[in-house]
Amino acid sequence: MLKAFSLKRLFLVYRLPLTIVLCLLSGLDVFRQPDLFFLDRAFQWRGPRDPRPELAIVAITQQDFERGAPRWPWPRSLMARLIDQVSSHGPAVIAMDILYTERSNTESVFTRDQFAEIQPYLYHVLSGEELRIQTREGTKVIGPGDAGFDLISSGAASAKAQDSELAGSVRRAVDNGVQVVLAAQTVTGNRVVGLSKPYPELAEAGGSLGLVGVRLDQDGVLRRYIPFGQDKEGRFVYSLALEAVAKLQGADLPGRPLAGGDVQLVGGARIKAPGGRFLVNFRGGPGTYPTWQAGDVLRGAEDFSSRLKDKIVFIGVTDPSSEDLLPTPYSGTQRMAGVEFHAAAADTILSDSFIGATPGYQRIILVALVAIAAMALGRFPRPLYGFGGAVLLLAGLTGGWFGLFAGADYLLPLAGPLAALIFGYGVALADRVGVEQLEKRQARSMLSRYLPPDIVKEMLKNPVDAQLGSKRAELSVLFSDIRGFTSLSEKLDPEVVVDLLNQYLTVMTEIIFRHGGTVDKFEGDGILVFFGAPQFHENHPEQAVRTAIEMRDRLDELQDLWQERSDEPLRIGVAIHTGEVMVGNIGSSRRMDYTVIGDTVNLAARLQDLTKEYGASVLISGATRERVKHMSRLRSLGSVDIRGRQQQVDLYEVEGVSR
Repeated sequence: MLKAFSLKRLFLVYRLPLTIVLCLLSGLDVFRQPDLFFLDRAFQWRGPRDPRPELAIVAITQQDFERGAPRWPWPRSLMARLIDQVSSHGPAVIAMDILYTERSNTESVFTRDQFAEIQPYLYHVLSGEELRIQTREGTKVIGPGDAGFDLISSGAASAKAQDSELAGSVRRAVDNGVQVVLAAQTVTGNRVVGLSKPYPELAEAGGSLGLVGVRLDQDGVLRRYIPFGQDKEGRFVYSLALEAVAKLQGADLPGRPLAGGDVQLVGGARIKAPGGRFLVNFRGGPGTYPTWQAGDVLRGAEDFSSRLKDKIVFIGVTDPSSEDLLPTPYSGTQRMAGVEFHAAAADTILSDSFIGATPGYQRIILVALVAIAAMALGRFPRPLYGFGGAVLLLAGLTGGWFGLFAGADYLLPLAGPLAALIFGYGVALADRVGVEQLEKRQARSMLSRYLPPDIVKEMLKNPVDAQLGSKRAELSVLFSDIRGFTSLSEKLDPEVVVDLLNQYLTVMTEIIFRHGGTVDKFEGDGILVFFGAPQFHENHPEQAVRTAIEMRDRLDELQDLWQERSDEPLRIGVAIHTGEVMVGNIGSSRRMDYTVIGDTVNLAARLQDLTKEYGASVLISGATRERVKHMSRLRSLGSVDIRGRQQQVDLYEVEGVSR
């Protein structure tokens, strides 16, 4: 069996490996996925915030399709009319989150000249059904035979006209002082690197390019924004949100980002994107940014100038059929459209609310410190205090993590430190429990040799009381001895003597334990016992006397065996004295005994020597007699001189006790 002290040393052995393993796991980014889970919870617990006022969205929504809009994708000439309408309300920037990389096929054409005629009844016309409208001039019919209707429904215009209409709308917006950012996308694959750009006529219309591609995290959630990419010549192209913000601020984009991934706008904001990506600081879930339906804008029935003027207006699709809806930390069961994600990224840039993250080496240091602290708490001398410290450490970690995120847009790692706290505290506590159990088993085994089981249990409940030291207490001390044992041991073989002695001591020890006595030691055939410690009993003199009488009476059980191996009958002498002693663990830190010392012990030993002289089995002193006279039949033997004592001692023989 391992010694307790060697198990304690295992604490030093496992502390270092456990800390190293946790640090390696942190360094290898094993806690990345749990940290993303906690990041989502942090967004949700923080709650929604007001978005930047410079942002608005014009979206092709599910409601548009429910009201009769054509299926997606819309004809480019219709999108051209939408750009014209948005541009007429004076936005600062129009950011298109719709890719037009190829020329179109032949579709219905919505020219500027004919659009005004059908604008108020747009979706009715698109349905292909005749529409009758009552006016002051009478009934007006929009349907077959109407020039605008026929042009739209016939699809007679060429594909070139479609592309020309869209490019023309962008050119007009730019000419009117509205900056336009067109969607582009980087292309990467097997031996393919490049940029998917708008078709030539649209690309030459005067708008700049903005990347719209996104990349999900490993768990399929959209959290990070990619601010730039490269074309096949290695030139840097920036994202839709970044281009839009630069246009709004009148800043120029650099030829290339900084070495660490940040982008410093010339005369504008700095985009903090370590590693070429940044966490979007979402203001809320879907619907956070003011969104206007494309159909309402196209009809022109309302004036949107107060809602769109001098803003970045993102144009995109939010209808589920576009398959551009993705999960975000805030969205939950409602997914967020890509155009809203670009708006959220632009919000992060405009508000300079980039989420700071802890560098890798600091993560490792934090995990190591928490692991060491947790293991120290698990080994704390007082387990309740250790548990309280672990709870406080947990509260400090989670409180600091959430407080920094909500108040300072800084993301502390939480999964790694939590793992360090749980495993560090758990392993240390398990080790502590194992060591204590081993120590208790060893202590129980040792104490059971001279203490009754219930007293052993009591001592183990209060181990602090069993530390090295002693105290003054009034006890009753009992000495017993086998008469003539010395001469008997000379006649018999040592093996026989030991066998007889073991049987005798076994019976006597059972009696002593039954009456709550503590066996101090065996000295050959002699037994030193005391009553009243470590578990105090007010009636310890009575316990001692009852023990002595039962020891005397139980000799009959051993007489046959004893006389079988020797010619002498088994007889004992027992003496008891009550008085003050020093009792406790006495010795060195490496070896101690639970024992009693003092004049009371010496006197009890002297009285035991007198049992043979007086031919008595049980003798007690006058001090003991005062405490047991109500329950004992006593015979006074007078006062006797004791070697080494100036005063005489009253001596009594105990003949019996009452039940």
